[in-house]
Amino acid sequence: MESNPSISMSTIRTLHAPSESPGNITAQSQPSSPRSSALASSPNSPSESVSSLPSVGSSFFFSSAAASPPRSQPQSNHYARDFSTQGLIIPSLTLPAPLRRPTPFGKTLGDLRLLVVGSGADDRELVSNILLDDNEDVVDISGWEDFEYGSILRASTDWIEHRDAHGLEKFEPAKNVEIISLARHEFDDNSTKSSILPVIQSPFRSVFELIDPRCQPSAALTNLIASPWSPLHTALIILSNSGPSASEDGPIDLLTPHIPVILMRHGPDHTHFPSRPHMSSFRPRSAAALRNGLFRSPETLSSLRYEAAERFLRWREVECAVEGINASHRETVSLSSNEPLWNKAKWEAEWESRLSQDVAISCEREDPARVPEQQCFDPLHLSSLISFSLCLLDPATKLLSRSVSTFVDKLADSQVRIAMVGSLCLGIGIGMMIR
Repeated sequence: MESNPSISMSTIRTLHAPSESPGNITAQSQPSSPRSSALASSPNSPSESVSSLPSVGSSFFFSSAAASPPRSQPQSNHYARDFSTQGLIIPSLTLPAPLRRPTPFGKTLGDLRLLVVGSGADDRELVSNILLDDNEDVVDISGWEDFEYGSILRASTDWIEHRDAHGLEKFEPAKNVEIISLARHEFDDNSTKSSILPVIQSPFRSVFELIDPRCQPSAALTNLIASPWSPLHTALIILSNSGPSASEDGPIDLLTPHIPVILMRHGPDHTHFPSRPHMSSFRPRSAAALRNGLFRSPETLSSLRYEAAERFLRWREVECAVEGINASHRETVSLSSNEPLWNKAKWEAEWESRLSQDVAISCEREDPARVPEQQCFDPLHLSSLISFSLCLLDPATKLLSRSVSTFVDKLADSQVRIAMVGSLCLGIGIGMMIR
C-alpha cells in the first residue's frame, strides 16, 4: 500500500496501526532505538520517515513509541523496522519529616520532672492530653515505659545537636520533660508511704550524699539545688474526678512536706479543692492554665523549684537530726556494755612487737653523740663551795680592816670615850638591879 506524504501524522498512525500478533509481540520485545529505525528505512518513503519519529502526545521517557506503518516487504524487514523504546525511570527520594522548631520557652525550660497520682493517673491518654498534646513548646514525645512503681513518659522541648564520626550533623531529642504516672496503687496513707514517698525521696538521697554534712542551709545552697537542671522532682499533680473527700487529706498531709502538691480536677464536677497547709502556691483551675504555668511561665516554674529545694533542705535537717540521735544512742550502748574500754593484755599484744623498733627510732632521733655535752655548775658541790669561799676571803678581809680602822679612829675622840664608859657603867648597874 502506497502512503501519501501529505497525510498527517495522526492519520498514518490511525491507518497503519500494528495488529496484535505473536510476530509483532516478538519483534517489539527486541530492543531498538528510534534512531536505528530511521536509518534502516528507505529514503524514497516519506511516510516511513514520518512514522519513525516519536509522537508529540506520547510519553517518550515512560512509554514506547508507536510502531511504523506496515509495508509491502518481507516479514523479516517489517520486524527490523518495528521498534520499541525502553522507558527511563527517575528514582524518587523520600525525605524525612522536618523537625519541629523549638520555641524560646522550650530552649530555656531546663529539666521538668512531674509526678502524677490519683484516679486520673490510670488514663495515660488523659495525662498526655493535659500536659503534652497541643503543646507548642513540645517538639518530641517518646512512648510510655513501665517501671517498678508505675510508668514514665519522656518528652522534649529542644534538640541536642552533635556530629557523628563522619562529621555529619545529627539532632536528638533532649528528653528534658519526665512525667511519672503512679497508677498502680490506691491513693491512701499506706500506698503513699510505701510507693509514692520512696519515688520522691530517691533523688533526695542522691543529692544528700553530694553535700557536706557540715554545710548549713543558706541562700547559695538553695539556689544551687533549685537550678533548672536539679535532679529533684518539680511538683506532684493529683488528678481526681470526684469532689473533695476526707480520705485525701491524709495522703496530702504526708506529701506536702516533701514536694509541691498541685490539685487538678477533671470530669463534670469542677468544685475547687480547699486549701491545705504547706501546699504549692501554684493552683491552676484548668489544664490550659497548668500547661501555661509549667511551660510558659518562668516565674511559676522557678517558684516551684524553690519550693522543692526548701522541702529537700527540711528533709535533710530531719535526717541529720535522726543520724545524730542514732549516733549518741550507739555511743551510750557501747559505754554501758560490760566490756572494758581498755584491755592491757590486748594493748601489750598489739604494741609489744613494735616496742624495740620505736626505741631504736627514738635513739636515732636523739643520739647523745650528736648532742654536745653541757657544762653544769652545782653550787652545793664541796670543791665549788670551797672555791667560792676563798673567792670571798679577800673582800671580807678588806671590809674588816676598814671597819677596825674606822672604830679606832672614833675611839681617839674623848667624847666618844666618855660616852662609851658611861654606857658600860649604866649597863652594869641595870644588870645588878635586875638580879
